Amino acid sequence: MILVKSDIKIAENYDVQLVTNAPSVQLGQELRRKMQDTVGAVLKVSGNTRLQQENHVLLRSLTVRNPYIDPLNVIQAELLRRLRQEGAATASPDERQRLQDALLITINGIANGMRNSG
Repeated sequence: MILVKSDIKIAENYDVQLVTNAPSVQLGQELRRKMQDTVGAVLKVSGNTRLQQENHVLLRSLTVRNPYIDPLNVIQAELLRRLRQEGAATASPDERQRLQDALLITINGIANGMRNSG
């Protein structure tokens, strides 16, 4: 079930926004390749063309959830980037607090969305 809930594009966006050193970039690429290989193996063994294709409730839940959760993930990565790059050096305390508050909202939104998707 975790494979169908995972999104390689979202994981890659976090890497693009937040990861700067070469070994960590390579690790992220390797993990995404291994995930793709795992998905391929599960599909081959199961004979399915889609992960969890018989679990219609879960698939419907993900279809409804993703348009809300995906943008929160993108916003969260951007907020983390800003806090790491700008927040430490140039942001005023009020601006840093607003970024942190927004980050907490994305954390809660993603957590609630993931919990409600099965």
